Amino acid sequence: MRNTSKNTDKIPADVLLKCAISEYQSSTNLQMAQILEKVSLKDKIKNESEFKKLYDKLLVDLGTYKNSLQGKLNFNLLLHPEVKCKIIDFILEIDKKKLIFNKRYLKFFFDHGFQLAAEEFISRSIDKESKLTHAEIYQAVRNVLIMNILQFFLGVPLKITPAVYAYSLLYPYTDNYLDNSNVSIEAKTNFNKRLSAILDGQELIPTNSFEKKVFSLVHQIETQHSRVEYPEVFESLLLIQDAQIQSMEQIRNKSITQNEILLNSFYKGGSSVLADAFLVKGNLTLSQMHFSFNFGTFLQLLDDISDAEVDKKDNNKTLFSYKNNNETIDSEVKKLISYMFKFSIKDRHDTQSIAFMKESIFFCTLLMIMFVIGQNPKKLSKNLYKELESYSRVRLSFFKKVAKWVPALFV
Repeated sequence: MRNTSKNTDKIPADVLLKCAISEYQSSTNLQMAQILEKVSLKDKIKNESEFKKLYDKLLVDLGTYKNSLQGKLNFNLLLHPEVKCKIIDFILEIDKKKLIFNKRYLKFFFDHGFQLAAEEFISRSIDKESKLTHAEIYQAVRNVLIMNILQFFLGVPLKITPAVYAYSLLYPYTDNYLDNSNVSIEAKTNFNKRLSAILDGQELIPTNSFEKKVFSLVHQIETQHSRVEYPEVFESLLLIQDAQIQSMEQIRNKSITQNEILLNSFYKGGSSVLADAFLVKGNLTLSQMHFSFNFGTFLQLLDDISDAEVDKKDNNKTLFSYKNNNETIDSEVKKLISYMFKFSIKDRHDTQSIAFMKESIFFCTLLMIMFVIGQNPKKLSKNLYKELESYSRVRLSFFKKVAKWVPALFV
């Protein structure tokens, strides 16, 4: 399954992939009652009411600023000092009152500078990436967050390096091109071959402004990581490129099996975050590769469960979109939660901060699953829906309202 380039001989990608799949497939025995606390209906309703009060206050507080920009709350306004403070106060108050989590996980991220890194990236992107929409910049910010988390785990200063900036933008640009239905398969295939060549160190002249931009992002990575000193950085980039190509081929494969879907999803997700880690640190131990690859696999599954409806319409087969409409995803959700929990278990070498970060990631990603299920309750059986809801600090149906409230801030 690996790319056969001359630079792909140092990262044991096949071993990482097999280990991750094995760990996922063995993730079936988790009892949620062992790790989660139940929340009474009375407390759920109370939390929802408090959340709504804070949200209504935020809408009032932001009203003046929204009116000053013809009703549009965009990234430029979000970087306004007063607006930023009000939104941060809103988030931290939700955290303080424990309306969503039972510990102050969001404060932990603010205290360690994640918000400042995101602001720097957004500000720089707005200035330099005029062809990207705010939605596309937001897409890139998600990868910045993952790379910042890896900086935290790997003991690297949390900041926007040239590699963090360039790689986080590389895939909004390329993904959107490859997802564009107006671009032919032949054009996409040709572009992928040329990008693979650039990642492999070959010199090509861009054929258009799009290639010029993408190739420049690769060269920006080279300003931080020398190909001679850090060959694994570029091997990891070739791996994610190979995974992207195989993902495209999967779409055209009508007879793909569930095992092949799992293999492709894990290869794409694992190699993506593995590349993040190499770009963050330059070189990794085998243990750090294993950690980063597994991190990427469950993040991919989270994306897949979030995008299940769109994927089904686009005939993009994932573990959550290949089933018939009347089938539930109970077993997949249970396995995913169990797999995520494995990732969060404290290692004997973990510091207190690292252990808390792992716990934070587990509960934040669990919230994402609850958020998706709350908007698509028929995805689960009634029994599993009730069980999952029993551990939530709000009713799962409340997330339907939240999904509408967030865009309301922007209109």
